[in-house]
Amino acid sequence: MTDKSKVWHNEECDDDYPGQRFQLLQDEVVCDFKSQYQAIKVFRHKKFGTVLSLDGCVQATTYDEFLYQEMLTYLPLCSVLEPEKVLVIGGGDGGIVRELLKDSRVREIILVDIDEQVMKVCKEHIPSMGRYLEDERVSVIVGDAKEYIKTCDVMFDVVIIDVTDYAICSDEENQLLGKAFYTQLKEIIKDGGVVSYQAFCPYQNNDSLKVEIENMKAATKMICYGMVPVPSFPNGNIGILFGRMTKESGKNYEQLDVPVYNISAVKAKEMGLRCYYEEYHMSCCTLPLEFSSWLEESIGL
Repeated sequence: MTDKSKVWHNEECDDDYPGQRFQLLQDEVVCDFKSQYQAIKVFRHKKFGTVLSLDGCVQATTYDEFLYQEMLTYLPLCSVLEPEKVLVIGGGDGGIVRELLKDSRVREIILVDIDEQVMKVCKEHIPSMGRYLEDERVSVIVGDAKEYIKTCDVMFDVVIIDVTDYAICSDEENQLLGKAFYTQLKEIIKDGGVVSYQAFCPYQNNDSLKVEIENMKAATKMICYGMVPVPSFPNGNIGILFGRMTKESGKNYEQLDVPVYNISAVKAKEMGLRCYYEEYHMSCCTLPLEFSSWLEESIGL
């Protein structure tokens, strides 16, 4: 018999997870409302702790968000020797900023997020991420990233894109991560700089992943794909795309599947990292044979 007193968080999307539903039992709903841009919910779960959901999709939990945040941050950071200036697009929960602040090489962080309500909610209810948005080394801009990069006069070493899946859509005019966006983004990233973005995981939706990669190719031909376990995400893992800005033809650029800046396991612990270290950088880019072959044959990675 079903216990009707139990309230479940249901996440389902036939486009990405056909015939699947992901559920978490809500112990307590902390807040649940709609901002100008999206539905925002925070609830407690007996295993995953405090959970942030946007438009019905789990974005982060205090149990395992470090896996996603660290890898999305340090795969690009350790592909650059001196990542002094970093742009974060999205990331209003504060997790990416927290990870950036652990690296002494980073001197300036600019975060652009369109929804101020996400930042307010995370500062109040998930301070393990949100409070880092108030650090003096961080400049927060509330606005549309597409408009920001059109007029930006700063050159960045690294750009980290931490947005929800619905930023990818078929309407090129409204698409945040379309080819036009990457073409403009290329103009504010230094030669040899790196951009990273969370992508679809293997076998989830290869058609959408192909679109993501083709869009990123508008800025660079040198792209790498890594796979990271995140238990609270529907498929239990997430993909990360990161690409190096290759602006000079004939120039030899470092490959991305091997870090150019090494963080040993000992150093990683000293920095407060729980997931990323140099060996894992390389291993997460080692993919299942069939999927790796598909990337090479279908997309040319």
